[in-house]
Amino acid sequence: MTWPGAGATRDDRDTAADGMTGGGRGVGDGDPGAGSRVPPDRLGWLYALVLASLVSVGTSAGGLYFVADRSLSRPWAAAVDVCTRAHPGRAAEQTTVRDRCMAGQFRRRGVVMFAGAGIALGGAAVLVLVLPLADRRRLRRRLTVPGAQERFADLCDRNRLAARHRPRLVVAAPPVRQAYTTGGVLGRPTVVLPAAVAVAHAEPARFDPVVEHELAHVLARDVAWASAVRGLVWLPVPAVLAAGLLEVAFFGLNATYLTALGRAAVIAVSTALLAAGLLRRREREADRYAAEAGHAAHLAALLRAGAGRPTRRRRLLARHPDPVARAATLGRPAEPPGSWTHGLAVGAVAMLAMSSADALVRDLFLTVQATVGPPVAVCVGSVLLTVGLLPALVRRAAAGAGGWWRPVLGAGTGFAVAAFIAIALPVPGSSGVSAWTDLPAAMLTAALAGSLAAAVAGLCVLLARLVVALRPGSVGWRSATYLVAAAAGVAVLWPLPAVASVLADGEVVRGWLVFALPRTGWPLLALLVPVLVGLLLRGAGEGHRRPERRWDRPVVAAVLIAVLIGAGSAVWWTQLSPPGTLAEANRLAQQRWLLCALTGWAVLLVLAVRRRTGVGRALTAGWVAGVAAALLQYLHALVTGRADGLGTAEAHLLAPLVWLGYLVAFTLPFLVSRPPVPAPVPSSSGNTRSPVPAVALLAALLAAMVLGPGIPGAYAPLPLADPTRAAAPSAAPVVPPAPDVTAGSARPIPGRPEPGRLLTRAEARRAAGAVRAVLPRGWRVRPDRGDSGGGSRIEPSACRPLAEDSYLDRLGEVERVRERARYATVPGPAATASTELVIEIRSHAAPVPASVLAEAELARRACPGFTARGRDGSAVRFAVGTRPPPVLGEHSWRVDYRLTAGSGQTRITGRSAFVIVQAGHNLVTVYASAISEPLNERLLGAAVEAAVAGLTG
Repeated sequence: MTWPGAGATRDDRDTAADGMTGGGRGVGDGDPGAGSRVPPDRLGWLYALVLASLVSVGTSAGGLYFVADRSLSRPWAAAVDVCTRAHPGRAAEQTTVRDRCMAGQFRRRGVVMFAGAGIALGGAAVLVLVLPLADRRRLRRRLTVPGAQERFADLCDRNRLAARHRPRLVVAAPPVRQAYTTGGVLGRPTVVLPAAVAVAHAEPARFDPVVEHELAHVLARDVAWASAVRGLVWLPVPAVLAAGLLEVAFFGLNATYLTALGRAAVIAVSTALLAAGLLRRREREADRYAAEAGHAAHLAALLRAGAGRPTRRRRLLARHPDPVARAATLGRPAEPPGSWTHGLAVGAVAMLAMSSADALVRDLFLTVQATVGPPVAVCVGSVLLTVGLLPALVRRAAAGAGGWWRPVLGAGTGFAVAAFIAIALPVPGSSGVSAWTDLPAAMLTAALAGSLAAAVAGLCVLLARLVVALRPGSVGWRSATYLVAAAAGVAVLWPLPAVASVLADGEVVRGWLVFALPRTGWPLLALLVPVLVGLLLRGAGEGHRRPERRWDRPVVAAVLIAVLIGAGSAVWWTQLSPPGTLAEANRLAQQRWLLCALTGWAVLLVLAVRRRTGVGRALTAGWVAGVAAALLQYLHALVTGRADGLGTAEAHLLAPLVWLGYLVAFTLPFLVSRPPVPAPVPSSSGNTRSPVPAVALLAALLAAMVLGPGIPGAYAPLPLADPTRAAAPSAAPVVPPAPDVTAGSARPIPGRPEPGRLLTRAEARRAAGAVRAVLPRGWRVRPDRGDSGGGSRIEPSACRPLAEDSYLDRLGEVERVRERARYATVPGPAATASTELVIEIRSHAAPVPASVLAEAELARRACPGFTARGRDGSAVRFAVGTRPPPVLGEHSWRVDYRLTAGSGQTRITGRSAFVIVQAGHNLVTVYASAISEPLNERLLGAAVEAAVAGLTG
């Protein structure tokens, strides 16, 4: 058989095209040697993003299963309601106690979500093991072609594949028509060639390009991972569908399931697109490696011949690039990595993984989530951004490509969009405590998140350009660069979890930024960036040329002028108008700190934009100016006695540096995106522009603005010892324990009205309302619904007197006054646990006979349990019990119920009690019910006692 263009048949062309689309082969007529070729790019960063997406899917699936399994989610929801009601407010001690109250249930949810992530990773591991076995199963019929084995071994030698990395060659009989490489985690990979390719081993133009392409995959050392990625496209959505089977089976399609499915669908689509893009880029790298053998034209001809066969168009999820596009790319320089879509994918995956990590860690470590949750979440986001961006940006800088705004804008856009999705579609189960607030707050949070991600991308661009420009000779320097980039990313992303939760309250945000953020210590990780930049500018390693002029006099003069203006104006203003009150001193201190940060920022702007000495030197000079200004203003405060103790030193030194760090972070994306302009060569005439006037003018303007009219909204008043106590209502009265009452306690107290007398309507209303005084905070008055049990059918009918309180019906003829009051707990975040009290005061024309309570007791003994069926078919089962009644009034009686509704996953339980106290003409009834939480016996006793005591006025 011959190749297309030399008398080949259509079958021959199809076989050749199949070989190209299956493995992406290249033709090499004269291999220049593997040592002169750039090895295939190792796409470990892209595999990391795919795994991060998969873990996010697993976390969401675990959260959905937790919500769907009501035996797990109902106790959690009840704990949220009960603990929030018992410990309201945002005070530190209230938050700590409330978190301790809910920690057990939240830990259970965290374990389930962690298990979901583990199952997702286990599924990926199974794919790594199973798919290579499935590939080998296709090779039931093998052929032996001795010449092909010898030529294959020769090509392995040319590519310098050692014995332990050398793949095996398998010649597959029809119907296998595509060449591919497969392999597991253990053992050597296997290169599979169709028979039509293997028998052409004597013709280098037909055999060598196929093998070169497959050997490129072997050299990349990602054969096992690529085999798993092929199946990851089908894993995320089925995982979420399986996790939600319980939800759909018992409750049908609902908002919880649809929200979880929507979130998982977004992550699944991202994972599928990433996986498909990974496989396509892998094929392009193999094409490039094979084409560098010297015969790109032959490879392009094969690809164009294969493009003539009809194929299914799946552009987005296709594993192989379009053959025509592949052929076209061989004739022009390869597109440098780090495009807009690259940054978009990295930013989206990093944000979704950060959101899942935050939800997971907050559940597992609720009591210490303030110190554990944000560090873990921001570390995940920073590492993924760094791993996803920095390797590609280093290669982009090495290729001499510009357009740095593309990856920066892409990372910021992807991060912002994913942040909005994470707010609108939270991890299943977390909506009870971190619910959607409103659209403006969500958009503001997303914009803030995107700006921070763009800042991290700008840092990666800066470090990539420095590393490539200075070419440090030590591997340790490159490793240090990656570590510094990740640490600086942690610093930049640090405020996101905290600020995003308080954006609705501007005063809280300002207070957090002024008093809390500088004392966390984490933002100081950003100091590693100017330190590394400074060291790199001095020259790292050997074998490269150090710059002849590192710091010239105008730059040093600009720094000194800015420090004198910034720190000097702050000192002068303090001496001119010393503060007279604590509030004035606090305002002046914040103005001085802000002015120090703006001093360094002014130096950075002028040197990076006007002087054009490079962003690296401008960044280092700005940090030097900011640190020097902060030190000078602190020394003045120390000399004048306005600074004492470690806390004051932290405020004066850390706050300006932290604020300067974020000013630099938000400015850096714009600076690194500017096209590089070489610094002007100093001429003998000395007409080079000096940055000193521009720095002095900008620093003076900033000083006048900060110390004069001020920046609106920048001042944060001193925080109170407990800010919530000032605005919160007074503490709820503690319910007193029921006193030990003897049988004679119902006798009238001298000086008070007789409790058994006939009441007026106003007196009955006051008696029912007396219960409000013993209710704790978290209760509300509910509108009276009247008797609601008339529409239910009671089974068996013998229990109807007990269920409908019919033993009280005969008192209606002599009833004069009847007043009801209804109280219930305020719904908690999960709206699951609730308690209700219904108090009824009846006053009759004649004294209430004791036989009424005797009939009630007979009705209770005749009914061990009953079922109340509503008109809609719902049923509530009551198990009747008894407890001692309170010793109040002339006679008292009590009946208890255990309530059950539904079954299995839909089962709801509760407790209720009905208490009757008779005193002369009056009858006091108190009905208490608790759903999904214990019945508060202490509160019930206090309510009965308060209602009976209200009879006396």
